[in-house]
Amino acid sequence: MPRYVDHDQRRGELSQAVWRVVRERGLEGLTMRSVAAAADCTTGRVAHYFRDKNALLTHARDVMHRRMAARIDALPPQPGARARLRAVLLEGLPLDDDRVLGSTVWAHFLLAARTDPELQTQHTVRHESWVRRLTGLLRDVYAEASTPPPDDLDVRVRALVACLDGLALSAVATPDSYPPDLVARVIDKQLELICMGA
Repeated sequence: MPRYVDHDQRRGELSQAVWRVVRERGLEGLTMRSVAAAADCTTGRVAHYFRDKNALLTHARDVMHRRMAARIDALPPQPGARARLRAVLLEGLPLDDDRVLGSTVWAHFLLAARTDPELQTQHTVRHESWVRRLTGLLRDVYAEASTPPPDDLDVRVRALVACLDGLALSAVATPDSYPPDLVARVIDKQLELICMGA
C-alpha cells in the first residue's frame, strides 16, 4: 500500500528551510541544494515542489504574507481606529525574530522583482492589496473622529507605506541603528503626521 504523503506539510517544511537559507546566506545563497540541505532532504524532493529559485522565493514570500495576515487577524481588540492602525503597522515591521525573518524574505523578494517581470507582477498585486488595507484603516481613523478624509488621503497612505518599507529595510540591514523601540517611535511620529486633522 502506498505511503500517504502530506504535501502541504512537506511544502511547509521546505518553506521554513527557504526562510533559514535566506536569513543565513541571503538571496545569492538560495539554491535547490542549499534548501535541500536545510530541510535535510534530497534536491529531487525540493524540485518536486518548486521548479526553480524564484518559485522557492515566491512560496516563502507567500507564507510570510499568510503568517502576517494571521497575526493581524489575531490582534486583540484595540481602543480605537488609530490604535488598530498602529497595531497592524507594527505587524509589518521587523520587531521580533519571526518578523525579522519575514522582512528579510520580503526584502530579497523585492530586489529580485526589480529584474523579473513575473515577480514584479506578484509584488505589485501584494503591494496594492496592502495599500488598500491601510487606506481602509486610515479612513476608519477619520470616520471615528467625525472628520471627512483629506483630499490627499492616497498620498498620506503611500507616505506611510514608504516609511514602513524604509524602516523594514533599514532594520534588516542595520539592526543596531534601528532597534525595535526606535522603529516603534518612528511609526508613532509618522502616524501623528499622517493622521493630522483626525
